[in-house]
Amino acid sequence: WSSDGVLFRSQAIINDDLDLLTRIPKLMGAAARGTIADLVYAVLTQNIKMPDNKQLFHADHKNLLTGADSAMAIKALSAAKTLMRGQKAVGVNDKPGRALNIRPGYALVPIELEDTAFQLINSTSVPGADANSGIINPLKGFAEVIGEPRLSDSDVAQWFLAAQGGDTVEVAYLDGMDAPWIEQQEGFTVDGVTTKVRIDAGVSALDYRGLVKAAGK
Repeated sequence: WSSDGVLFRSQAIINDDLDLLTRIPKLMGAAARGTIADLVYAVLTQNIKMPDNKQLFHADHKNLLTGADSAMAIKALSAAKTLMRGQKAVGVNDKPGRALNIRPGYALVPIELEDTAFQLINSTSVPGADANSGIINPLKGFAEVIGEPRLSDSDVAQWFLAAQGGDTVEVAYLDGMDAPWIEQQEGFTVDGVTTKVRIDAGVSALDYRGLVKAAGK
């Protein structure tokens, strides 16, 4: 009986009857990729400190909107866009640098604000205007809306603008390997397979000027 039992277990592993030997590593790899995304959004939601010892989003950085006027609306989106486009290069001799005219590329919002943001940014006219009034939406199509549950977990009111291209948040991979590394080893004393999944990466905010935060309240 024992020999038949061993044979049965071995055949189960060889045939992978439950699809575990392929499905579980895939799930582990997806979890590794998800961890990188967690780290990226943590840079925004935790408002980490920059080399100047000020938080990423700070009044001195001119990339922070607060108060009632920061709630998701045309006025707040316009104000956030203006902050980003008004950012300046580092000056010399106490003189301000030139305007960088950084253009937003993405509106990062909690999923509770995703539909509102999409409507505000993609509608032809502004909310409240008569369909035939001729009042156009000056922000139409200025940024791509990205709804993110990780932002919902942090705060359902706050949202962000991120520049398209340029220095914002960087993900650096060891030796440029941006895919999870999966290794498997068949058991010798037991019928089974050991799976190891790893991904070597670091996440950091490079520059505050390509990011704007709106507290939403």
